[in-house]
Amino acid sequence: MKKLTNIDRAVIEVNGGCNYTCAMCPQTTPEGKTGARGKNWLKKMPLEQFENIIAECAEYGVRIINLDGSGEATLMRNLPEYISIVKKYNAKPYIFSNGFNMSGNYMKECVDAGLAYFRFSIIGYNKQQYEKWMNRNAFEIVLGHAQEMVNYCKDKDTTIASYHLILDNDNMDYEVEQYRKNFIEVAGTSAEIWKMHNWSGVYDPKYGRDGETKTCGRPFSPDIVVRAGGLNGQTGAIHPCCQVLGNDDAAVLGHTSEQTLQEIWNGEPYKKLREQHTSGDYPDYCKGCDFLIDDPEVLVWSNYERSIYHMVGTEFSLKDFQYR
Repeated sequence: MKKLTNIDRAVIEVNGGCNYTCAMCPQTTPEGKTGARGKNWLKKMPLEQFENIIAECAEYGVRIINLDGSGEATLMRNLPEYISIVKKYNAKPYIFSNGFNMSGNYMKECVDAGLAYFRFSIIGYNKQQYEKWMNRNAFEIVLGHAQEMVNYCKDKDTTIASYHLILDNDNMDYEVEQYRKNFIEVAGTSAEIWKMHNWSGVYDPKYGRDGETKTCGRPFSPDIVVRAGGLNGQTGAIHPCCQVLGNDDAAVLGHTSEQTLQEIWNGEPYKKLREQHTSGDYPDYCKGCDFLIDDPEVLVWSNYERSIYHMVGTEFSLKDFQYR
């Protein structure tokens, strides 16, 4: 039995739906088609359930709580209440977002509630590319929100970041230059630019990654991913990671509405997943994932020291859990 003794980070999705329809995201695929995110996964997590999960995570020393998962957290108008609960349990609230709603009093209320880290996801290095990839004419709007938030947080203990993806591997130098010139340096964000990823094989980015295939390390690491939705009326489903978006039904390891985290961690689905990642006989929802490829060049550029083996804010290295 692999006993759960430590949780460094918990991703607890407060809202499963999204207000964007990005070209590369399985949220965009209509329900009923391969890679779709069905209606069972588009739920909102009640405040009481959210606190119950955090309270349990706190028993294992959780340091960071991401409130995003695979949905858009800023669609929750009472998001500051969720942030306050994270602070109540002495953890740091993180949010990865498209940033469309993050402005004005709402932004200030979230920051003042104790938000430690907010990351704008910007796919597309100019107005035209942003609209093509994120399917919304909002590049300048979101850039303004990032500038506003950076200015508001100058004297606060809140990091404002941005995340960008390379659209064409043969054009990386140009895209890095454009991202820096058009967004990063204008907004003043702490920024990262990565190669495109494939949502555990659901999305085909038309180009691959190079490197040795090995376990990503996630099934062994002190990282828990909780969805707002679940199967058969259950909620709070546990997934191996956020990359299984589009494989939501197949990748369920248990439900926090029915089991404790310890029970799920020691349950047969989690045990089988670890065995598969040890043997290399990966489950269908993992075997096409490009996170299994150990590509040292996957992080193309950042304006701060950043390890590809550390998820944002975590203390552990995934490299320590790549047993194969």
